[in-house]
Amino acid sequence: MTQVDRLSELQHNQQADFFAQLFQKDRRLTRQGRPFYLLEFRDRTRNIAATIWEGSSHESACRDEWTVGKFYKIRGTFQETIRGGKIEILRLRAVDETDREGGFDPAACQPSSESDTSELFDCVLDLINQEIDTPELRALVTTILETHRERIETLPGALRHHHAYAGGFLEHIYSVTQNVLYLLNTYRGQHSSLRDPITRQLTIAGALLHDIGKLAELDAEVSNTAYTSPGELIGHIVLGRDLVRDTARELGIDLKTQWLLRLEHLVLSHQGTAANGSPKPPMTWEANLIYWADELDGNIFRLAQACQQQDDGAPFVPKSNPFGRRVYRGDLPSQSEDSS
Repeated sequence: MTQVDRLSELQHNQQADFFAQLFQKDRRLTRQGRPFYLLEFRDRTRNIAATIWEGSSHESACRDEWTVGKFYKIRGTFQETIRGGKIEILRLRAVDETDREGGFDPAACQPSSESDTSELFDCVLDLINQEIDTPELRALVTTILETHRERIETLPGALRHHHAYAGGFLEHIYSVTQNVLYLLNTYRGQHSSLRDPITRQLTIAGALLHDIGKLAELDAEVSNTAYTSPGELIGHIVLGRDLVRDTARELGIDLKTQWLLRLEHLVLSHQGTAANGSPKPPMTWEANLIYWADELDGNIFRLAQACQQQDDGAPFVPKSNPFGRRVYRGDLPSQSEDSS
């Protein structure tokens, strides 16, 4: 059996067989109008690009058979580039059951959380039981999460922007919930609304449900590597509001209930502005708290990613990061210091 290497371990100019997931496939044109397909493959820790040109021996298979989200065994030559790496594809076929004997593991071909997502989900349920006293609200949040537990434990937080790996969704909503709890506890003495039990309960419920529409936005059929048609045409914000309202109706909750109206507003306003996709801006205490907590968690994640990029030992990260400015990550220890 031919040796199979890991994509993440390939060296410059190395020709190898490896397993990978097709993460993206876009048909594009050069400035001269020549068509080509730009592909992106990945494993747990590395993404690489590949180009299939018009007239290539792979063109028809790429167009008709290579499917985003599926796993492939690839033979190719890897090259390091300034943007990470690219592969010249020599052979490619879909994996089959016999490949498991050769080392194929779907979990090794896509990034995933380092947390135990089952334990983290249980922590979320414990938090709901401790913090949400209103029976109908607790039932609504618990029903939505438990109904979709299996999917939530593997759902990414996004395709690219932040927490874009299996389990990232659960990590994100838990972190946002911890953020709003901190804000509530820190500032509760500054305004009566922050001491109102329903404000606290709605803030926690909204933190857990603000992105719930991603269940319908991301396509499970292609391992959550693309958007569904409703995801493209409607988006997770309105899809999330619909899921909250539909579940409330199924549970027999009066749709005119005041706290339900406020909960729907949390979902619709959590991205802050129309430019960011929110139909309404945050207009309540709990909506503002969730917006700030969500922004904080996303930005902390992006900052950590920026500090990890181009790990060449330089103290400053270049401007080519989500913040558009140089980031100081500190004078990194030399190899001699690491080994001492």
